[in-house]
Amino acid sequence: MTKVLRLLLCFSALINSCFSTLNCQELPQGYFQLPLDGDIGLSATFAEFRTGHFHAGLDIRTGGVVGKPVYAVADGYVCGVRISPWGGGKMLYVKHPNGYTSVYMHLNDYAGEVGRYVRREQYKEQNYAIVRDIPEGVLPVKKGQVIAHSGNSGSSGGPHLHFELRRDGRTINPLLFGLPYCDNLKPVIRGIRLYPSTNQPIDLGDQDNISVAGPFHLGIYATDAAEGSTLRNGVDRIEVFVDGMLFFKYITAAFPLDSSRISNALIDYPHYVRTREAYLLTRLLPGAQGEWIPICQNNGTMHFTEGSTHNIRIRVADIKGNSAERIFQVTTTGAAPLPPTSPNERNTYNFEYDRPLRINGEKLKIRFPALTLYDNDRMHIITSASNDYRSPICTVEPCSSELPPHQWYDLSIKATSPTEKAVIVRIDGKRPTAYKTTCEGEWYSASVRDWGQYAITVDDISPRINPANFREGKRLKTNTLRVKISDNLSGIETYNCYLNGKWILAEFDGKSATLTIDANGALKAGNNKLRIVVIDACGNTSDVTYNLRK
Repeated sequence: MTKVLRLLLCFSALINSCFSTLNCQELPQGYFQLPLDGDIGLSATFAEFRTGHFHAGLDIRTGGVVGKPVYAVADGYVCGVRISPWGGGKMLYVKHPNGYTSVYMHLNDYAGEVGRYVRREQYKEQNYAIVRDIPEGVLPVKKGQVIAHSGNSGSSGGPHLHFELRRDGRTINPLLFGLPYCDNLKPVIRGIRLYPSTNQPIDLGDQDNISVAGPFHLGIYATDAAEGSTLRNGVDRIEVFVDGMLFFKYITAAFPLDSSRISNALIDYPHYVRTREAYLLTRLLPGAQGEWIPICQNNGTMHFTEGSTHNIRIRVADIKGNSAERIFQVTTTGAAPLPPTSPNERNTYNFEYDRPLRINGEKLKIRFPALTLYDNDRMHIITSASNDYRSPICTVEPCSSELPPHQWYDLSIKATSPTEKAVIVRIDGKRPTAYKTTCEGEWYSASVRDWGQYAITVDDISPRINPANFREGKRLKTNTLRVKISDNLSGIETYNCYLNGKWILAEFDGKSATLTIDANGALKAGNNKLRIVVIDACGNTSDVTYNLRK
């Protein structure tokens, strides 16, 4: 038995113990009911890979419609409400006596006393987007009580209910709690790639035997389907066996909410950005470790003796135990070529992933916290003159890694001609992306979480306001008024609507950039005045009044 295989025996036991922690807990079976009527059909499963995060719950299909009743899955009380034009949209949190919290997102509206409470709080704050932590006793709910209706709010790509179960800062796969779910279909292994240390990835394709030079790691792209669900949902687990012994194991039972961005480091990120195919990599980067990250020998890289042949078996499974396998052989043909050495170029800085880095230049200052990178690298940081912006163009990027930063970092740029309407932007080749910017003298600062080119520009253009279903001076045909609002660069900071001099609630949908005003009961017979005030992040203001006839 080779040294590699002896080590695999030890790591096989370690991997199984690592992932048995959650399974050994007594998750309550039958305690929670379904949040919607009927059978579960999923448009997304738990812990699917997304850009910058894992999917934290289940996306339950609603047949392409909004307004389905959403039920409290157990007794408890509403402990929180979050409303945003983006992200989860209208969200609701219910705390249960057994310590779990159920979460409901992309809602259309809140029902009963919950809805009345939310509306009172919005008018009290005079804001559509509110955040409320609610103490016990204010909004108690019973199992099966209608607490909301399903919708398409926030960054939802279509009507559905996003549902989660959380505890102690972790989100847990709701299907582990015994919720009825039919799945008799096997997962599909759609692709396998070999990643030699110094060469381009090799697609296995239909081959059963393949040769590779030097050490390598694997990438596996697998999807799952179920009756009534979409065809390319995520799988529950992926295992890799080398010569019959467990080498790598990945399970999606639960994860800490504050570590979701590590998802970028677990997949072939550049390939995912191009194709949306999430190849899970067996190699683990040092900055992507955590209590739920898979543990494996040699950080997931296979080191075989030159000329040796080994059997590799990949097994993927869904939450119901349906599985698929792929078996192939790998022969190591020789040592991998040495990677080219690059000289320490000017304007590059050594950056250790577990240490902070500060750069203080004449025109650029950067504060990188520890764990901004997933591995040690050199940072390429340069400033170049520009006539198109109010500052030099500042390039910030790692020399080797293609992964985005894990942490936010602070960027300060010195302006060539300061102005109160200035904003830091990232230049991505299409249109600038603006960041919330602060100013101190000639220096402008922003927290960013992207690599690229940055500069200072001016936003002195006011937001746009365009009525969508009414016209100035014309008789109204509806009590629901819709208005399109948009901004050219820095983004809309606030919006307020006043009907006949009184503030009125306007719901903002970020996807369509639409304000919706339910004016039923607020409009009076005859003439009405609707005033809309929109301010962007640079303080540019649009203030428009429309005369409406009822």
